Amino acid sequence: MIIATAGHVDHGKTSLVKALTGVDTDQLEEEKARGLTITPGFAYIKGATADASSRIGFVDVPGHIRFISNMLASVAAVDMALLVIAADDGIMPQTIEHLQILDLLGISKGLVALTKIDRVDEARVAELCRDIAAMLAGTCLAGAEIYPVSVVSKAGAEANQAATDGKGSAQLNQTQLTPNSKSVVSKSVADEDQAADGNGIAQLKQALLAAAANHAR
Repeated sequence: MIIATAGHVDHGKTSLVKALTGVDTDQLEEEKARGLTITPGFAYIKGATADASSRIGFVDVPGHIRFISNMLASVAAVDMALLVIAADDGIMPQTIEHLQILDLLGISKGLVALTKIDRVDEARVAELCRDIAAMLAGTCLAGAEIYPVSVVSKAGAEANQAATDGKGSAQLNQTQLTPNSKSVVSKSVADEDQAADGNGIAQLKQALLAAAANHAR
């Protein structure tokens, strides 16, 4: 399954992909110097089974408006979108523009990663979850699950726990999984994620692996 990131510039798309895969998709010297994605980057994680069909490939797209043509080229033939929104900035112009592009292309599978939540308080996270859900309503990603994450702290896990306690929407709805798909993530993958720092990345990764397993069926 191929997943494309989407979202405003400097909202943490590349850092999130690196946290999920261990790969820095910004390879050009200019990208590293500017801290800005210019061309599409690529990474992958192994699927939950030995079957290559459950492998997840990521296309990390530029968020700056000047590189919108590169973004368009990146998402034209993907299976799923990972919309990335920074908690400190919130919904921004390219957030909306990228969502509109996904909508026009009919990309109806997707999740939202609410990044940089280590920079805000819980009230801000809850407010943004409501705003994001409202923004998604009426689009191809209506009802998409929202995962609060941080690549530098344990705040993501705490926010995810709060969500599962009924304060928000952070976990993949069980009704979206088939009975078999709930157990398709191998024990080794689950153990690896359980040992990871509690920053919400593990929960997001598990949701993506479950989506890939469903896609491969």
